Amino acid sequence: MASVLQKSWYSITPPEMFDVDEVGQTPAENPSQVEGRTVKEPVNDLMEPAEKYYMSVEFRVTEVEGNKAFTKISGLECSSEFVSRLVRPGSDRLDVVTDLETEDGEQVRLKLVGATNKNTSSERITQLRNAAEERLRKIVSDTQYQDLMESVLLNELQEDVRERLEEIYPLRELEVRKAELQE
Repeated sequence: MASVLQKSWYSITPPEMFDVDEVGQTPAENPSQVEGRTVKEPVNDLMEPAEKYYMSVEFRVTEVEGNKAFTKISGLECSSEFVSRLVRPGSDRLDVVTDLETEDGEQVRLKLVGATNKNTSSERITQLRNAAEERLRKIVSDTQYQDLMESVLLNELQEDVRERLEEIYPLRELEVRKAELQE
């Protein structure tokens, strides 16, 4: 007869910027098995008021103390429904994908999606994409990783980039579609 393994439950705690104390629980035989596990939660369960109801946050367990597992944000993602509603007939889609390094040495891949007010030339879209990459590089290189994720959730990063892009061509919408921590 096989022996029964005794597992303990570990409470998964999000970073302090969120309004909740726990995002879930996970069973494990020992604490080393908990490190590296991920949990995905919608923003409206984590923050008040939840203006970014269409976004979800992925947490990765980084350390375990007792029965508490502490996490850091490993990614953000918009729902596919939100992204598909952005671009309407008569406007163009702007996609920006760029790999960046934060001030504290973390490698991040940011994917932005935007929509212009009206149809425009591909040359103008290229100008917008290049300006967005340049602005992102400048902002991210002077920002800690945790502060970067917080600025995305509070819409500060998007507003900063949008301000620069509006000088080239008016945008109806600009959002971070996905932010990933590169391992």
